[in-house]
Amino acid sequence: MKLSDQKLIGNALNDSCKTFVFSGYQLATEFKGAEVCWHGGQTSYWPEATSIEDNSYFDLGSLTKVILTTSVIARLVDQNKLDVSLRVREFIPEYKKSRFGEITLKKLLTHSSGLIGWFPFYLEKNTNVLELFLKNENKFLLDEVPTKTVYSDLGFLLLGEVLKKGFGDLQTLFKREVLSPLNLVGIELGPLSFQKTVATEYCLERKRLIQGEVFDHNTVHFGGVCAHAGLFSSAKNLLPWAREWLKAVQGRSGWLSRKTAVEFVMAGQGGAESTWALGWDTKSKVFSSAGDLLSMESFGHLGFPGTSVWIDPRKSGIIVLLTNRIHPSRLDERIKRFRPFIHNLVAKSWESHGS
Repeated sequence: MKLSDQKLIGNALNDSCKTFVFSGYQLATEFKGAEVCWHGGQTSYWPEATSIEDNSYFDLGSLTKVILTTSVIARLVDQNKLDVSLRVREFIPEYKKSRFGEITLKKLLTHSSGLIGWFPFYLEKNTNVLELFLKNENKFLLDEVPTKTVYSDLGFLLLGEVLKKGFGDLQTLFKREVLSPLNLVGIELGPLSFQKTVATEYCLERKRLIQGEVFDHNTVHFGGVCAHAGLFSSAKNLLPWAREWLKAVQGRSGWLSRKTAVEFVMAGQGGAESTWALGWDTKSKVFSSAGDLLSMESFGHLGFPGTSVWIDPRKSGIIVLLTNRIHPSRLDERIKRFRPFIHNLVAKSWESHGS
């Protein structure tokens, strides 16, 4: 990447800090094997804030869905230990007479199960996911035959229960199928030290600034380890994981076969107009957070705290953007304009080198 392009991208990131889109950021990119990283800003707007470094940790939010859950499931599928056409009831006997039992794992992965998007589990005393689902069956499943996709944390919570019932706890699975075989470091579950992490929202319920602990209320309620949220990392530490998915789709990975990888990133599996693949999202034709210049083969995911990853197999490019755009409040949604803007700047720099 040209120094002039690096400076342009760095200026755009710093300008967004100065205008309070987020207090701090990390951006890690890779194009045809060449890695370039940026970091800047502060861990918070509070007086005790420190400068963001390349090893500062961000709350990844829903990037957990692809880094942990989707990656684990893809590995199990690749090893012929799991078939996404199987139904929930085949793993959770308690659901044999429930409508939840009829849902396939593919429907959960593609957000086409008919489940609602979100529910405040943290207001309940009960911490048993399976019991809470049964208690609210008619509330959680609105459609007998879903006609559209609804992005759903509940779907991934249920996937987490399937994994636990069939294969063991999520932490052990993550280490065995993802962290250890890829020799990944610096992708961790909270809580982490205050000094090591970047602040997210000031939480009215907890009456404090959230820093070093999981922002997502439901993940905290269920013990801090869930299939939909809970991971912390830096952009630089996520590059090797993203690179392996790129290699897998291109048929160059010993961790995951091309056949399985391509199946997991193929668009439209949630329905004719859906961008959802298996766990992964893909680029929409208009108004994509990926911007205008990444190819239509690109796949990625967003995280509510202000995080994202996009991988473009055609260009052999990766973009990992970590911010704390919900600091101090989730009400600021300027990240929706910033994401495609910064992605366009990065992709344009790739084009100047031939994509």
